[in-house]
Amino acid sequence: MTTVLFVHGTGVREPGYGGSLERIREGLAAVRPDVTVAPCHWGGSAGSALRADGLSVPGYGTGRAAPGEEDPEAGDVEFWGLLYVDPLLELRLLAPESGARAELAPGAAPAGEALTAAALALARDEVLRGLLDAAGIGGEFAAAVAAVVTSPDGRDFLRSPAAPGEPDALARAFVAEAVRRTAARGPAAPALDGTARDAAVARIAALLPGDAAGSHRGPVTRRVGRLAGRLVLGLASAQAVRRRSALTDAAHPAAGDVLLYLARGEAIREAVAAAVRAARPPVVVLAHSLGGIASLDLLVLRELPEVRLLVTVGSQAPFLYELGALPSLEYGAPLPAHVPPWINVYDRRDLLSYVGAGLFPGRVRDVAVDGRQPFPMAHSAYWGNPELYRLLAAELP
Repeated sequence: MTTVLFVHGTGVREPGYGGSLERIREGLAAVRPDVTVAPCHWGGSAGSALRADGLSVPGYGTGRAAPGEEDPEAGDVEFWGLLYVDPLLELRLLAPESGARAELAPGAAPAGEALTAAALALARDEVLRGLLDAAGIGGEFAAAVAAVVTSPDGRDFLRSPAAPGEPDALARAFVAEAVRRTAARGPAAPALDGTARDAAVARIAALLPGDAAGSHRGPVTRRVGRLAGRLVLGLASAQAVRRRSALTDAAHPAAGDVLLYLARGEAIREAVAAAVRAARPPVVVLAHSLGGIASLDLLVLRELPEVRLLVTVGSQAPFLYELGALPSLEYGAPLPAHVPPWINVYDRRDLLSYVGAGLFPGRVRDVAVDGRQPFPMAHSAYWGNPELYRLLAAELP
């Protein structure tokens, strides 16, 4: 009687593992009732854990920031976080408050025209150029200014009565757009310190016409606060700091398992090997995600003739091999002859699943399934997909 050994992926603990195990048992019972499904819950014995009860995490277990870490500027900092994603947010929030446009004296030019002209001349200021270059965003600043003043939201703001009293808001939009454009050019974010950023904003505001004295000096104003305060507070890093214990508890098993495996994967591989030894042969290893990496590594490093078939599901093993990061096998080295037949199941919607046939010609068969779920749900949808069990029914010895 064949034994299917279910090796779970990263971050899985009880009761989640038991639920998945039962779902696999039910799925296989419907198509191959002669098969036994056995557990390999390595997360309980060899997975990552906060072994010092979170001593490395500031404020862990208290539900609040560590002493001395309260941040009175959290609202401003997080508003900048919103501006980096949507540089026109503040302008959009301010413009609707103005209502009808202000009446102009005969022959007077709209304030927006003077602001636009001054904005387009900003790059000629040597002091500002030095501040922007030091911040790493000088190369994109002129394009950022042009993009802001010609955008529909920017034009609406410049035509509004709010514009003359809010040069700081316009300055922040220019800087945020420059940061966004600079970050989009490459993987490395610009090295922009908050103090350097604020100095650039202050210089821009001073160069723009308008009521600089009446302008606010922080992005979270009373007016913006009425419109966006709930959004800002909901995203504030102060809230994240206060929730840091819960966030750590939620995140560390998954991230920790990956880091632990790549640093010291022997214990996880040994847990899989022990489960193989305890199973009745022939054994089929059905391994998900990180479990697929550990199982492939084990079968590369050790000859286990009782394992007749390896089935990886939503696994990153081919990707790690191509990166040169698979612990057991350097890129370019072939799979050893003793590695059993390997079927690699993936879902194109699962962004954590990869294919291996092009890397190991003739040694792995990639099989696509469609769980009809978006990512990240697609990464765990395999166990509810009848396609998987039909495949297993035909391939299990």
